[in-house]
Amino acid sequence: MKLTYFNGPVRAELIRLILVQGGIEFEDFRFEFNDWPKIKEEGVVNCTRGRYIHSANIGIEPFQVPVLETDEVKICQSRVIARYAASLAGLAGKTSEEEAISDMFVSAFEDDILEKYWKCAYFEKDPEKKAELQKNFKEEKVPKFLDNIDRLYQKSGGDYLLGNSLSYADLAYYRMINAIKDLTGDVGSDRLKGLYQRVAALPKIAHYEQTKPKPAF
Repeated sequence: MKLTYFNGPVRAELIRLILVQGGIEFEDFRFEFNDWPKIKEEGVVNCTRGRYIHSANIGIEPFQVPVLETDEVKICQSRVIARYAASLAGLAGKTSEEEAISDMFVSAFEDDILEKYWKCAYFEKDPEKKAELQKNFKEEKVPKFLDNIDRLYQKSGGDYLLGNSLSYADLAYYRMINAIKDLTGDVGSDRLKGLYQRVAALPKIAHYEQTKPKPAF
C-alpha cells in the first residue's frame, strides 16, 4: 500500500494517522512542490487509469493528491481515503450508527474548522481581511465549535468521542488541534484537552510524531 502526497500534513495527515494507528504497513511517499510536474507526468497520481474508487464518477480531476494505491485500486479524494483506511484499521465504528457518528465528527472537523483555518491562515492575501478572519476564527468560530463538540463528547460517557472505543474521529480531532493550535493557542475544555492528550499518548501515534519527516509546510 502506498500513500502519495506533498511533504506536508494538510489533506493526508489524518490518513497517515489512521494507517499508523491501525498497524497497516504503507509507503508514506512524500514529494516537494517542485516535484509536482514530474509526479503528474509520470502518472503516479492519475486516478483515471485502471480501476479506481472515488467520491464521484463524473467530473473527477485526474491528477490530484492524496492518492492511496493498493494492489487492486487507486483511491483519490482525501475523505474517501480516510474512511476506507478507517474501515481497514477497525477505526470506523463498531456499528452502522457509530460509523455515521464518526463520519459526522470528521466532516465537522474538516468542513467547519480546517477549511476555514486554511483560508484565514494561508489563502487570504489581503492583510486586513486576513487579520479579521483570523480574529473571528480564534475568538468566535473555534470556541463555539468546541463547546458543541464538548457537549457531544460528554454525552458519549467514555474516554473517546464514541464512548470507550477509539475511532478515526478521535484521530481527526487530534489532527485538527495540531493544525490550528499555532493560531488559536491552547483551546477547548479540560475534557477535550484530555482527549487530545490521550490520543497523543497512544504508542503508535507518539512514535509516528517522533519519527515522521520534517514537513515542508
